[in-house]
Amino acid sequence: MKLIASVFASALGLALLACPSPEVRPAPTPDETVEATDPPETTPAPTPKPKPTVDPARKEELQREYRKLALKNDCSGAFKHLDGTWRFIGQSRTPNHTDVLTIQGTKFTEKLTGDPDGKHLEADLSGEIRCLFKNRVLMMIDKVVPEGAYENHSGDQYPCDVLGDIAMTGNKMLLICYYDWDLRTAAGIESEFERVVE
Repeated sequence: MKLIASVFASALGLALLACPSPEVRPAPTPDETVEATDPPETTPAPTPKPKPTVDPARKEELQREYRKLALKNDCSGAFKHLDGTWRFIGQSRTPNHTDVLTIQGTKFTEKLTGDPDGKHLEADLSGEIRCLFKNRVLMMIDKVVPEGAYENHSGDQYPCDVLGDIAMTGNKMLLICYYDWDLRTAAGIESEFERVVE
């Protein structure tokens, strides 16, 4: 038994001697550069959150309800300081943006200018502003020239909340408008205006 083990050990030793030893590579010097074979990892762009949509049936119901209220209220008792000319003073993503809103009774006109997409665009809007309840009004656009400018269209209607010091000094106001009829405060678009004093 020992003889077999001895022969096996001798054969194994000879086999190991016949195998080439692995090559030892020297470590790279500090000046040597090593190229990566895989591309560098990139952080994926965050996935945008899906925009909440308003149920079309609920939107139609709200629009009917608001139009009915708007026909009963002309704002003469609710917002005494709305009349006049207002200049937009907030921040805008549109370069060179200006917005002048003029309100006379229940009628309004609005002049928009700016350079969206690198091209100068001027737009004139006209329509009616009606009170709904508390500090909410309904903006009803009758005409847009040119049609579709700044995503406005003739016949558009949307509610806005009137905030700021309009009830006190009447010199500034904040409009939070719900263009998509998503009436959560976080979904509204804010526009700050200052009264133009002539």
